[in-house]
Amino acid sequence: MRRRNESVLLRERRKGLMQPPIAPEKVVRRRAAQSRAVPLGCSQHRAQPPERPEMAVGTALLWLSAALLALPGVCGDCPQPPRFAFAEPPGPTNSSYPVGTVLRYRCRPGYTGDRNKLPSVTCLPNSTWASDPDFCIGKSCGQPEIPNGNFHFSTNLQFGATINFTCKAGYRLVGKPTAQCILSGSDVVWDAVPYCEIIPCQPPPPIENGTLSSVHGEYTFGVAVTYSCKKGLSLIGNATIHCTMDDNLNGIWSGPAPECKDVRCEKPEVENAKNLNSFATEYTYGEKVSFECAPGHALSGAQTVTCDADNTWKPSLPSCDPRYCGSPPSIPSAELIGAAGNSFMAGTKLTYQCQPGFTTESGKSLEVTCLMDATWTSGSALCTRQQCTAPTIPNGIVNGDSFLFGTTVTFSCNAEYELKGSSSAKCVAVESGVEWDVKLPSCESKEKLQKAIGIMAGTALVWLCGGGMGLCLGLFIQLAVKLRISVLTCTVWPYGPPRD
Repeated sequence: MRRRNESVLLRERRKGLMQPPIAPEKVVRRRAAQSRAVPLGCSQHRAQPPERPEMAVGTALLWLSAALLALPGVCGDCPQPPRFAFAEPPGPTNSSYPVGTVLRYRCRPGYTGDRNKLPSVTCLPNSTWASDPDFCIGKSCGQPEIPNGNFHFSTNLQFGATINFTCKAGYRLVGKPTAQCILSGSDVVWDAVPYCEIIPCQPPPPIENGTLSSVHGEYTFGVAVTYSCKKGLSLIGNATIHCTMDDNLNGIWSGPAPECKDVRCEKPEVENAKNLNSFATEYTYGEKVSFECAPGHALSGAQTVTCDADNTWKPSLPSCDPRYCGSPPSIPSAELIGAAGNSFMAGTKLTYQCQPGFTTESGKSLEVTCLMDATWTSGSALCTRQQCTAPTIPNGIVNGDSFLFGTTVTFSCNAEYELKGSSSAKCVAVESGVEWDVKLPSCESKEKLQKAIGIMAGTALVWLCGGGMGLCLGLFIQLAVKLRISVLTCTVWPYGPPRD
């Protein structure tokens, strides 16, 4: 009724039939005559306009100001409530609403209320409406069922959402690859859900002189078939093929059908090699033969060959080529036993022996072997010098730090003892090993030697020498301090025989 009265008033003012009344809830304070300006203001609880209009006392200005103040919303009213894609007011709406008005909304079809939010809007003093955001949310279509397939989405499964479909390997999609959650009555559903069907293959091709061991009414993805040949024929190719796919839409076989052929390969002969598999004289398709080279020979090519469909061996037959080593290595203080030359076949073993005066460690071997890479192994032992038995002499001293082959020691006696024999000895090689080159000396007591001779040291002796030329005088000799007698030679006496 109030809106109707205001509309009537406006129409009357425009026609000039009525004096401009004071707008409802507005106060016009007239403080002067028509020639003075009159300020206009809003009553309590109304918002002031951005700039308070002042009305001239003149009739025209008074009418204009009154008309402006009479318009809804100038002093705080809210305009028509907002429109939402997800909700609507329950009935018709007014053009304006006073501050504090609360309008309840209802969710549009396809949406449902959010339990945590109020489905309403409120008029605020600043002439705007306030509400919880998205107080109605889209209903969910739920997860679609697509056996042997999957669906994918980027947002959610609610009203208005779109999802994409894919199929598992071996299946293809029948229908649209996408679906949208749409309204159906008061509920929501997916507009169209495709399905995944298994990919089929054409029947496998037949082969001449062969049969299929696996026969199916339908040949679909993953199904395998196996071929076999008549007796005496060889199957060339893969015996089993299976249904697969090339573009996720069409089925193809994993390979061509095999062939049935009569294949014969002759016995393979490789010089300096032996057959490790069998000793047959003829081989059929697919049979394999492996080779091993004789000692001293190296394999060049494939060790194993296969009888191929063209009656030949694949790859080509190998060869066994001899391998040689050069001159054997030199081992210090050792010499080869019965071997000479500068070329030896791989696998050859050579033995060394130590030179006289040298020996090897117990259990070690002086042997080298020519390897397939044309190199010699190294001996596990070296020749070391043998050692003579440590010499000892009673009452004497052995001078020397080593008794190894080739070394020399000297001997001396303690005080009051005289050396009898060689004053030195050398460790030399003999057939059985090593030993000292002389008999070891001895140290004799000087007093004992003096008693045995009966002559005091320093005694002068005269010898008479005889001979075919007559008598001769033995020269004077001195018994040495060391009990050695230096005997001078006898010379012919030129004066005739001595007198009595």
